[in-house]
Amino acid sequence: MSDTSSEGIVPKEVFARRASGLVREASLIDAFSFGFLNQGPAVAIWTLLSWGIWLFPSGHILNSIWIATALGIFGAALTWGILGASMPRSGGSYIYNTRILHPAIGMAVSFAEYFVWWLWGIILAPWVADPGLTTLFGMLDMPEAAEWCASPMGMFIVASIINLLGYLFTFYGLRFYLWHQRTMMILSIICLAVVGIILGTHTHEEFVQAWNALAAQYGSLDYDSMIKAAMEVDPRVFAPSASMIAGTLGLVVVNAWWARYGLDLNVMAGEIKRPQRNIIIAQISSVVAPAIFVLIFAILVPNIIGNDFMYALSVADNVGLDGYNMPFPANYVGITRVFLDTSTTLGAILAVIAALSFIICDYMYIPLGYVAASRIAVAWGMDRMGPKWFSEVSPKWASPVKNLTFFFIVSELGIALYCFGGAGPISSLDCPATEGISLWGVTAIGAMIFPFVRKVKSVWETSPYRNWRIGPIPIITITAIVDLINVAIIEYFYYTTPELEGITPEGLIAFLFVWTGGMLWWAFWRWKNKKEGIDIDLAWKELPPE
Repeated sequence: MSDTSSEGIVPKEVFARRASGLVREASLIDAFSFGFLNQGPAVAIWTLLSWGIWLFPSGHILNSIWIATALGIFGAALTWGILGASMPRSGGSYIYNTRILHPAIGMAVSFAEYFVWWLWGIILAPWVADPGLTTLFGMLDMPEAAEWCASPMGMFIVASIINLLGYLFTFYGLRFYLWHQRTMMILSIICLAVVGIILGTHTHEEFVQAWNALAAQYGSLDYDSMIKAAMEVDPRVFAPSASMIAGTLGLVVVNAWWARYGLDLNVMAGEIKRPQRNIIIAQISSVVAPAIFVLIFAILVPNIIGNDFMYALSVADNVGLDGYNMPFPANYVGITRVFLDTSTTLGAILAVIAALSFIICDYMYIPLGYVAASRIAVAWGMDRMGPKWFSEVSPKWASPVKNLTFFFIVSELGIALYCFGGAGPISSLDCPATEGISLWGVTAIGAMIFPFVRKVKSVWETSPYRNWRIGPIPIITITAIVDLINVAIIEYFYYTTPELEGITPEGLIAFLFVWTGGMLWWAFWRWKNKKEGIDIDLAWKELPPE
């Protein structure tokens, strides 16, 4: 595409490249794997059955899962599935919002999205050390190793290794990465299934007996004493004042961890085969599959350990209990240790597998972040929103190696700050409330009006879902409204439940800085391209080249 003005400006290419250089190598299974792993089932179960029930003890756990699943499918999954199929290019929200709403808005939101991928990477990589490896070594009765992993140097070394692995598994191209992704998904499912089998093959009575025996060995609280101590430390959990409806909706917010994040698979939409079909199927299945795992454990855990004890564990995990001296953390993975004799080879292997269910899940966020951040930068580069190397893709590896290398360097710096500067300052930059408004809310608004925006009429008319309607209303408009309702519920609880840590002053400042930076970035590169005779505004009237 070129532009020739009445003033005789020499025609120049609007897009930085005639082709992105990315290759459609991802199958339906690969797209699903990305979404499934980004939902993080093992971490999501821990979040719900520890943090969630501690925050919202009046909520009905199973009903919250059904509601979160429905909102996830008929809101985010269908909305992003239709967007991805209609605009099958890598870059995620940047592609949609710059075309539908305004390029300045799209760049601001995309800047924030890139920042969040970086931020979560530098937080979650150290989590592999603590609580990941600390759980593993605790279950294996190796306190010195667990203590080292929890130290600043231990966390930094482990997190740096994880960061390097994430970089290397994405550096050598999508095909190599997808092999790794499929392998990790299979292993994560196997490990999580093993945890379920360990718990599910025992009765409640056997659990109580095993717990009491191990508690006596370590001088820890026995079964009844755990419940009594938790009731004394945090009676609110056992006699909540909030209504069941309020508590259930609060749990829906916690369940967003596994019900919404599959939408991020759209960052690689330009590399998914048959995107018109596969993206929407992957979006829906990446909600359904985690929902099945979460539902199974939400039924299994209280049946095996008892409802009151489950809430007592949540108090121990979130507040702490004097007298809890078990060598493993008070969560659904740690408690499998009571059934395992780690002095035997089989018991030790099962303990390792159980701990790996969390470690693998946590680790995969790092390579996922490399894929996402690099594709976002490529999308900017294709629209000339950045230096030339943003859009460069290695012809040998079909991989944006310069973008990946840049992300590795800034991630390593962030990890050092997190490990040696304290987790608090870095974690405080995370502001889920503003993330929800920025990425989810703005994109849902764009999706809602997508069929009616004149400048993208040609894009909508080529969408395979343009005829999906209920009466005169396009399905995407309806699903976007459902998604906005979901986002509104999430935002309400973020603003009314301080313990959710959805809002921090540092996070608000960081996001205002990032949003402003995104708009200024757009303005600068638009000015620069105009100065060079390129009418960059034409880029946002159509999709970038494949």
